[in-house]
Amino acid sequence: MSHPSHIFSQTRTDRRQFLKAGGAGLLGLGAGGVLSQPLDAASTSTGVVPTEVRAKSVVILYLYGAPSQMDTLDPKPNAPVEQRGEFDSISTSLPGIAACEHLPNVARNLHHTALIRSMTHSSNNHAVTVALSGLSESTPALEGDGSSPLHQPYIGSVLEYLWMQQGISMLSTGIPVNMVLPWALNEKTGPGRWQHKAGWLGQAFNPVIPTFHGQGALPVGSPSIAGSTPILTRFDPWDGITPESAFRFQGVELPEGVSGSRLSKRDDLLDSLRTQQAFRQGVLPYDDYRKLAMAMIANPEVARALDVTREPQAVRDRYGLTLFGQSALTARRLIEVGVKVVTVFWDTWTDNNAAWDTHHNHHPRLKDGLCPKFDQILPAFLDDMEQRGLLEETLVMVISEHGRTPTLSNGPGGGREHWAGAYWGMFFGAGIRTGQVIGKTDKQGGYPISDHTNPKDVLATMYHLLGFDPHLTTIPDQLSRPRHIIPHGHIIHELLS
Repeated sequence: MSHPSHIFSQTRTDRRQFLKAGGAGLLGLGAGGVLSQPLDAASTSTGVVPTEVRAKSVVILYLYGAPSQMDTLDPKPNAPVEQRGEFDSISTSLPGIAACEHLPNVARNLHHTALIRSMTHSSNNHAVTVALSGLSESTPALEGDGSSPLHQPYIGSVLEYLWMQQGISMLSTGIPVNMVLPWALNEKTGPGRWQHKAGWLGQAFNPVIPTFHGQGALPVGSPSIAGSTPILTRFDPWDGITPESAFRFQGVELPEGVSGSRLSKRDDLLDSLRTQQAFRQGVLPYDDYRKLAMAMIANPEVARALDVTREPQAVRDRYGLTLFGQSALTARRLIEVGVKVVTVFWDTWTDNNAAWDTHHNHHPRLKDGLCPKFDQILPAFLDDMEQRGLLEETLVMVISEHGRTPTLSNGPGGGREHWAGAYWGMFFGAGIRTGQVIGKTDKQGGYPISDHTNPKDVLATMYHLLGFDPHLTTIPDQLSRPRHIIPHGHIIHELLS
């Protein structure tokens, strides 16, 4: 059976178009993206207060839609069946700690991680902003309006801004600082919703987002969200992708016959012409983007790292030929070449597959799709990062926006609704004391009974490990006034090695 030709299609962009656009598409910007702040000047209203640097980079594996805590890493075997669900629990590598029976590989590797079971906040509405920005509370209306001025900069953009104050930028290295895979969050089903943007810091600090070129490989996939008449997804990339699938930046690698010195001479000529024009008309807005594009052309390491087909097939198979698996592998490759923040979203694909948002057909989707894939990908990523020595300087956070209700709905296959009362987060890598579980929930998995942990505590700990005092470091707001990088939050000292 042939694959739908429209999946992941993109008009080819040659090098001339790439440079003409000034790299704006490369940076995930919309039309008319003009830098709101110069890339080569630090704001005088910014206070970067350093701490000891324990980690130099961070990978965020984000499970969008939110896993059920009871049906994954905080099972409640003694709760009534309408609460605990139909899955059994198994022992893990941590004595006295259980996990879902459908996560045997994660269970065997749990001692290599730190698991927080007492995450909690007050926004039951896919509040990704609460997890990934300085916003403390959210609403469905706010989360659905990505253009609202109430939104705060994405944490990757904040970090890129802070590192720029220290002289670390893509302009100098040709290596992006902040990248997102496999595409902009909600791009396939709700592009008007909140996305990981720099907000008032300026579009220059939006994450770099490559294009995924590939196709779904399976005509019959995992169970979908259709609960009353369960159907199977078709050619869903989260279930399987073709071997040649990979990420690309069109126009980054030099064409045959064009040497680096020849390109440099062309760039010098362009600089000369632009300088003359600037005297007549004023500086044109895309010069900085052109410099970013040229920096990436001069240093093709990232373009090569994105091409996951260069990886040995045995390694690719270990992760699994699924979109999240190959995105996680690509994240490892990007960290190796010097990208400092990589966020991988397990995002929605179509209305038939809403990632971890298991309102409908809950048990079949977890049993036959979500859990087995996560159970393959996470241990593969953990082992790969550890074997390559990357965990010595890289913090890894496996997080989501909330959990799911402690009580099941009665539809076919069951269902759990949004629930921010209690959920889990997993951490490993640089600065993390692994082999422990922090926090407990009540008998129903509804609320923490110890070590209540707000998402802002996680962000405070992340900033601390990356060398920024979360309580004193500021960024400029819309009026160039100093604003704290997060409004509140405590470093989770129990999490630290």
